[in-house]
Amino acid sequence: MSGKRDFAIHRRTVLGAAAAAAAAGVAPPWLARPASAAAGTLRAGITGYNVINTLDPGKHSLIPESYLIWAMFNSLLKFNARMEVVPDLAESFAAKDSTTLSFKLRKGVKFHDGSEMTADDVKFTIERLLDPALASSNKGKVSEVKEVRVVDPHTVEIVTKQAFAPLMAFLTNARTGTQIVPRKVVQAVGNDAFGKQPVGTGAYKLKAWKPGESVTLAAHEGYFVAGQPSMATIEVPLIAEESSGVTALKGGQIDLTSTAPFADIPTLEQDKTLKVLKQPGMNCRFIAVNHRKPPFDDVHFRRAVSMAFDRNAMVKVVLFGEGVPAHGLIPPSLAYAYEGKARATSVFNAERAKAELAKSKYAKEKINVPILTWGSSWWKRIIEVFALQVNQTLGTNFTVEVNEANTVYARQKSGDFQGSVWGWLGLVDPDEYVGEVLSTKGWRNFYGYSNPKVDALAEQGRAELDMAKRGALYKQAEDIAIEEAAVLPCFTSNIHNLMTIKVQGFTQLPYSNFGDQFASIKMG
Repeated sequence: MSGKRDFAIHRRTVLGAAAAAAAAGVAPPWLARPASAAAGTLRAGITGYNVINTLDPGKHSLIPESYLIWAMFNSLLKFNARMEVVPDLAESFAAKDSTTLSFKLRKGVKFHDGSEMTADDVKFTIERLLDPALASSNKGKVSEVKEVRVVDPHTVEIVTKQAFAPLMAFLTNARTGTQIVPRKVVQAVGNDAFGKQPVGTGAYKLKAWKPGESVTLAAHEGYFVAGQPSMATIEVPLIAEESSGVTALKGGQIDLTSTAPFADIPTLEQDKTLKVLKQPGMNCRFIAVNHRKPPFDDVHFRRAVSMAFDRNAMVKVVLFGEGVPAHGLIPPSLAYAYEGKARATSVFNAERAKAELAKSKYAKEKINVPILTWGSSWWKRIIEVFALQVNQTLGTNFTVEVNEANTVYARQKSGDFQGSVWGWLGLVDPDEYVGEVLSTKGWRNFYGYSNPKVDALAEQGRAELDMAKRGALYKQAEDIAIEEAAVLPCFTSNIHNLMTIKVQGFTQLPYSNFGDQFASIKMG
């Protein structure tokens, strides 16, 4: 898929999609039962991670959690193979005005416990995300929702406080937290228990979960899409190292992996027994710097460090060319909001870096800074390359501190760090990169960056329905934040899925989808 595709979604898109569907006279086979029961087992390894804390869409935050949630839940909407928003649990949808979206729900959709999904469950799901008691990291996705109206059991309207451009993207089955949950089940068991024993409408339901080891999914025979799912069981081992995933695939222990080591891609592409899927990803990897603690509380020091390492070299050494240098957070796949030109503070320049360091209050100090990372894979390699270059350029003493991934995440959230490698994968709207990462109150802003101008531009971007104007606002916000070295962007990496040639029906999307494809997979 080309990285130049625009993923803007607004009122004209809604009306145009509805008109096109009507004109085509296409009647998708919703509600039809499979011709035969699902059979067989797919072994789909999640590689690079072995931590899953919850399978509650409203509470999840980690990538491997998303991979599984996508298989067990549905949202009102979803992305198709062209990254267009299309109906999922909604049978149709339309914009009544700039602040009201109306959804007609599919009838007869069953949760895993056999109960029917209704408009009341949609209302409960959205209002639950907004409830402070849930403390959802995805609350921002629906923060502009003013009211959820149940018109009848199969019609629901979502009303926003003002025009809210990201809403349709945020109602998809992506890393959004808006997957529909059953009111009665959640209220009966409570949030914590629901995260361990989730009940959704998805093609698969939870069968077993061994923390740190594996998850097993079983086919939901009452799934509402004809002929799906094909496989009776999905075995999902959690494989901490990506290289171990490749070994397991080539050794016949698994059929599919969620990613693969960048260094191995050229060789793997030559292997006739495998299929390698890759494309530019919706992601950005960066160095998070804590503005609340020395030495990154000094803008001159941050700028100096940002100009003291070479992002092009990092792409070559860390990614083996499988990506592009980043001069902001918004990736190339979101073309209408992507700034392809380099920004001054995100380009390696040893002399300017030294001059900027001389302006800082730490100019005459021997700076010792531990930078957090985890594992032994490319995440660790990012910091090794970063620390080496910065130390050579500035004479600092940046060191590599390796922890377990969950520990690094917890320390970031609590502010117990000076610097850390980080990145977000699978974000489908520019507001997730700017509003959530760079705004003062953005939930992904763990490092205390704050600039009222950035906040205002992000707010305008959320309310702007014109794609070109919206993209320009986010570019302006990035200009300010990167000039102040709010975070230190490194690169956008390609995404990869690796599978045996027997796996059929897996469609890769740029937000690194995985579990949402289990329903359509067959073994050839």
